[in-house]
Amino acid sequence: MPDQNSSSHSCQAVVLHCIDFRFNTTLNSYFDKCFPQGYDLISIAGSCKGLLGDEEHRKFLLEQFEISHKLHHPQFIALVQHEDCGAYGGSKNFSAGVIEEQFQQEELTKAKELLSREFPESKIERYFIKLSKEIVTI
Repeated sequence: MPDQNSSSHSCQAVVLHCIDFRFNTTLNSYFDKCFPQGYDLISIAGSCKGLLGDEEHRKFLLEQFEISHKLHHPQFIALVQHEDCGAYGGSKNFSAGVIEEQFQQEELTKAKELLSREFPESKIERYFIKLSKEIVTI
């Protein structure tokens, strides 16, 4: 029986991003290149919003990260927010694109701080993807 903790059963990262189909192909291609040894994917509407919202959603998402860490030992956590996220009311909920991007960057920073306390051994990376498919590293 194979060792469950062997490197063949490990991945480089766990990625959290929104369920929005408009970004899946671009994000999958990007993270396949960033983490060629594999990554676990957590996909939920609003991405980081679940970590920063009510206790029930935060608990659920933290459990997902814990399972990934326990079973697959990722070294990295990648957090992704995107432009025109319906869970936040879409782009129409912001007075300008720059305001929306700044807000999403702040959400990423809050989520990073929370996850840094829970998983201090992990390197946490933050990304914002635009409708143009440009990925901005924060």
